[in-house]
Amino acid sequence: MLPEQNETALERALEKAAKIICTLQWGRCPVQEQNFPGCPSVCHEDIVPWQCWVAYLRSTAVAA
Repeated sequence: MLPEQNETALERALEKAAKIICTLQWGRCPVQEQNFPGCPSVCHEDIVPWQCWVAYLRSTAVAA
């Protein structure tokens, strides 16, 4: 698999995981979760909750 194909596959997997997590959390943004360390991006009305989960998961991966 080419690096750009791998990157695309990882992005799709991350988006799918974020949507599943969001659904399991009844559409809540991670900022509403207990012990959430802080929002990884600026939130505004055009961002849907699963996009916040993607940003949160990305920040978690970078910190690891």
